[in-house]
Amino acid sequence: MEKGIQTTVVIGTLNRPNVVMSLINQLLEESKKIQLEIIVVDQSTPENYNELAKKFPKQINFKLTHFDKPNTVKYLNYGWKQAQAQVILFLDDDVTLTKKTIQTHLEAYKNSSVNGVAGRVINDGEKISQDSSVGKIKWFGAIFTKNFSYEKEVFCGFPYGCNMSFRKRALQEIGGFDEKLSPPIYAFNEIDLGFRINKRWKNSILFSPEALVYHRRYKRGGTRNDFAPEDIFNSIQFNYGYFLGKNFSWIENIICFIRRFPYQIIKEPKAIPFVLNGFIKGKKFS
Repeated sequence: MEKGIQTTVVIGTLNRPNVVMSLINQLLEESKKIQLEIIVVDQSTPENYNELAKKFPKQINFKLTHFDKPNTVKYLNYGWKQAQAQVILFLDDDVTLTKKTIQTHLEAYKNSSVNGVAGRVINDGEKISQDSSVGKIKWFGAIFTKNFSYEKEVFCGFPYGCNMSFRKRALQEIGGFDEKLSPPIYAFNEIDLGFRINKRWKNSILFSPEALVYHRRYKRGGTRNDFAPEDIFNSIQFNYGYFLGKNFSWIENIICFIRRFPYQIIKEPKAIPFVLNGFIKGKKFS
């Protein structure tokens, strides 16, 4: 580990060179106060990658690599495995930091029982949540509550993927993010990881409201328009089933299905074959 580096920031980007450069410029300012290592994994077309490479900082701790094919879980695992720091902060390319974001993530790890930090996220146009059920998994996966704009500190079941950090040793012990999740956006990767961390170390993911980012969710680039909506929907449903099959017992699955499937049948009947296929795969790896 390079002396002085306090955290490694891992960012994935897809066909948004100007957007990710906005975040990198913020991190350049933060690096004047905190020793940072920045790992950016670009998954763009060659022309967008070349545009980013021309603008990318020529500093030793700012590192840019390129994947030919977009793969969220692979870039997340690549990032923490390459990291020199013992705290890994994952950010989406389209977030805006505050002066306290990174420092608050780091401060949380002074508590030895904390293995992950879910930072607060306010999406553009979002109302502030008053619900303290932040990042909760209910009825063994029948219901997920997010509420990451909440304003008070609580322990949670999983983080918001655009603003989350973990101890490197915790990621090593549980094997990092699950690369068996289905493309194109590899949905449920942070939910699955959060569940497994809390299963290993109970109540060890802290939701910290001062570790705040504003999530811009730009209309262009990223998952907004680079993948077909049908492919995204099918992938989400498959990964949902995979998460259930992999992480819960048969009895827990039955309770979940009783609670969830009436909604699924009425609201999303097309999802059921994908959920079931994912569930079968999940049971194979449970």
